Amino acid sequence: MKNPFSAAGWRRRLTAVTAVCALTAGLFTVGAAAAPAASGRHRPSPRAVRLADPQATAETRSLFSYLRDRQGEGILFGHQQTTEFGVTFDTADGVKSDVLSGVGDYPAVFGWDMSDQGFGSSPGTPDEKFAGFVELIKDAHRTGAVNTISAHMNNFVTGGNYGDTSGDVVQRILPGGDHNADFTTYLDRVARLAHAITDDNGHPIPVIFRPFHENSGSWFWWGAAHASPSQYIELWRYTVEYLRDTRHVHNFLYAYSPGGGYGGTDEVYLRTYPGDNYVDVLGYDNYDGTDGSQQWRNAVVTDLGMLARIAGEHGKVSAFTEFGESGGLKPNGHNGNLTWYTRLLHAITADPDASRTSYMMTWTNFGTDQFFVPYPAHGSLPEHELLPDLRAFEADPDSVFSSDLDLRDVFGRPVRAERHSPFMHVVSPTDRQRITTATTTVRVRVSGARPQRVSFTAGDDPTPHRLRLDRATGYYTGTWDIGQANLDNTMTTLRVRATLPGHRVLAVDYRVVLGEKPPLPPGVVDDFEGYVDDADLRSAYSPYGTNSISLSHDPVGTGTNALRFDYDFGFQNYTGIGRRLTGDWSAFRTLSLWLKPDGSHQKLVLQLVAGGVAYEAYPSMAGTEGRTVEIPFSDFRPAPWDTANADRRITPADLAHLSQFNIFINQADSGTTTRGTFSLDDLRAG
Repeated sequence: MKNPFSAAGWRRRLTAVTAVCALTAGLFTVGAAAAPAASGRHRPSPRAVRLADPQATAETRSLFSYLRDRQGEGILFGHQQTTEFGVTFDTADGVKSDVLSGVGDYPAVFGWDMSDQGFGSSPGTPDEKFAGFVELIKDAHRTGAVNTISAHMNNFVTGGNYGDTSGDVVQRILPGGDHNADFTTYLDRVARLAHAITDDNGHPIPVIFRPFHENSGSWFWWGAAHASPSQYIELWRYTVEYLRDTRHVHNFLYAYSPGGGYGGTDEVYLRTYPGDNYVDVLGYDNYDGTDGSQQWRNAVVTDLGMLARIAGEHGKVSAFTEFGESGGLKPNGHNGNLTWYTRLLHAITADPDASRTSYMMTWTNFGTDQFFVPYPAHGSLPEHELLPDLRAFEADPDSVFSSDLDLRDVFGRPVRAERHSPFMHVVSPTDRQRITTATTTVRVRVSGARPQRVSFTAGDDPTPHRLRLDRATGYYTGTWDIGQANLDNTMTTLRVRATLPGHRVLAVDYRVVLGEKPPLPPGVVDDFEGYVDDADLRSAYSPYGTNSISLSHDPVGTGTNALRFDYDFGFQNYTGIGRRLTGDWSAFRTLSLWLKPDGSHQKLVLQLVAGGVAYEAYPSMAGTEGRTVEIPFSDFRPAPWDTANADRRITPADLAHLSQFNIFINQADSGTTTRGTFSLDDLRAG
């Protein structure tokens, strides 16, 4: 067992620091040439990896290889902004850290964030803040850690922060959108940072870049209720292509990290996966809202096992990109599970697949009001009651902290990157997008080859329409004349073909809906008529957790369709769906719906986000007969987690500013089954 406070532990720490100093002083070079010579007369050929960036730097290639090959050899522990914020220090100097103070070692992974369009928490002008942010990352690299950067981007349409979900942001920052230039300017700043973070020998420092995280939820403007899967995929691809191909950023690995949980269902996890040419790390975020329940740990292990299997199949790295107690740790005497860290670690490492997770990173210690790792005694503060468990976590041979890293192995492996095969994707219109204008622009990206011809056909018409290269954007573009008469709420297929030298052909077939969905009367959330198929329904609603929705023709409330909702609590304690909602309901007083419950006595939650507050009502799931339910808005209450608005009641002013409608099913203590099916119809205000 490791002892962080033993003389041997500190010698290990000093050895790691000495190695970093030697590295930065130029005593040896990190890269392909730095690996020790193989025994015998011949060097082995450098191992090959498939990266999002085939031109990644030698150190970046090595980092990927190191993380990928760790399978079952311990999990790197990470802490977000560990030297930027803390309970035991007030000023970020790149050295002090609650983790170091608590367990005698730095985390192996340092997380950073480009929050609110800015760089770090340093005071001063924008350039001074930028310089401070760069120096923190450089200090982390000197310490002997791996760096990862997330990005809480402001709303490019409204100017609000990342939690402002209004403005249809994703669609409007994609190519052709009226705010694409604003987003591109932001990516220029990301590129500036990537080029600025170099080690003391001038080599770019590798970074795991993790944009658009937790998109399976809807609390960010890039979340599930605010972007279709195809829109999210194209936003991701645009980001990678611009940084990699236009701004020549070659020290990034790209981490895809939706929020959990998935119940081990890879189809749901991969719904917004941008593709192997655009992702290096398959991660996910999952916070424990159960105070350390076995059910939550089982769910995490199941999902991490799924990620490891997918990563193995795709030649990628799997990671637990964010974890922690939901909302942070509590003050002493209020934490129910005092072995939370070690129980989680042991659950993960006991599973053959989940144990292949490369790293697990928890969030920031902003102060005593919100912190995710326990701290030692400091000033008048006593030692946090979970610190002994974090020390046991650090001493466990299955955890990896900074001093455990062999930097020559992390950054000095001889690794080559495979070239990408020719690839084509359609940038606009996106798959299953509704097109409501008589003409639209088709944009296609072809990489890895120079096609002789790119064209598309639409529907049953075999006539090819030529797309021509726009050198300013790099897209093959052309106009699709749909015709007003064809905007009739029907699905059609777009077929794009690129002819390459040697008679090779790249082909993409996808479907779009022509015309508006029939408008709903004022106050109607949904009557479930007018959807062309189940896929059209699913494109309108975003899933939270694992569930399945479909159109039901029997039973229904009225008309020919209702919503069928299937759920399973095997590895989750809630799941749901949501959609954006607009309109003025200030003149309405009730919400009505037709409901056929499943007799499970689970907790059905109808959540209306109005005036920026999530209000909830809870129709009974007793019985199995279909019935109409009417709920006065005066009976709605703020969501239980919104303690700041606990005494607030919904007002006409709130109802004039709607943004979202969500349907959840929560596991209840009184529930009689772990899985079930219920139906809804005719959701409307009255």
